[in-house]
Amino acid sequence: MQRPAVDVGSQTEDDMGNMDGKICVITGAGSGIGRSSAVLLAERGATVIVHDLSEKGANETLDLIKEVKGRGEIRIGDVSDVALMRGLLGDIEKKHGSIDVLINNAGTVNDFCPLEEVTEAMFETSMAVHVRGSLFATQAVVPGMKRRKYGKIVNMSSIQGTVGNPNGATYNAAKGALLAMTKGWAKEFGPHNIMVNAVAPGPTISPMSVNKLAPEYFEERKKTIPIGRWGTTQDMAYAVAFLSSPESDFVTGQVLSPNGGCAIT
Repeated sequence: MQRPAVDVGSQTEDDMGNMDGKICVITGAGSGIGRSSAVLLAERGATVIVHDLSEKGANETLDLIKEVKGRGEIRIGDVSDVALMRGLLGDIEKKHGSIDVLINNAGTVNDFCPLEEVTEAMFETSMAVHVRGSLFATQAVVPGMKRRKYGKIVNMSSIQGTVGNPNGATYNAAKGALLAMTKGWAKEFGPHNIMVNAVAPGPTISPMSVNKLAPEYFEERKKTIPIGRWGTTQDMAYAVAFLSSPESDFVTGQVLSPNGGCAIT
């Protein structure tokens, strides 16, 4: 029996991680994982659109991109403002002709407390930023990706969305919702050659965690991590970069969780 022809594509092993010519939008890229991802993707050749609520943070990220001789621009706005984000993303696509990669990274932690203390405002903020922001940003970029028969969407979930965590009810819920949307979108957009995946970071040293947790917590938590250290924002950026690049062209609907062995499934 004659074997069927195999299409291995036009990429070579040397350029699979190369992001030259790609337009990447990263929400919440003014600090933390978003910042590290922006700099790494720019180093690999992408033009990175640094979105953030903080103009100061976005400009600091852009300065780091320039330091590595990368290309970038900033856009400022609240990711939960659907009309603003539609306009912002539409302007980017009009200027550059495409948005190849959308990384839904913007996030907030506002309910590190027992369930009894959770307020409606906490719930609404968490859902607005993580869920509504990611859903409608994705809705805005998908038509262009469908026309070009190519796109990468990376949703920033959390280990709290996969295994849960006490004292984080609305964060758990929002990050779990992102995982469910990731799987549904992967099936919906797969026929259009749009890959949708999620990164679910484990314990990570970032401005968000440092601002919320007591110093002694970090030492105690480290004892429970099998490889003996906390993750860094750079660790998470490598996962984001993989899912944004041609290296992951046969990967969709998956959850990549860099967590040092805290959760092994």
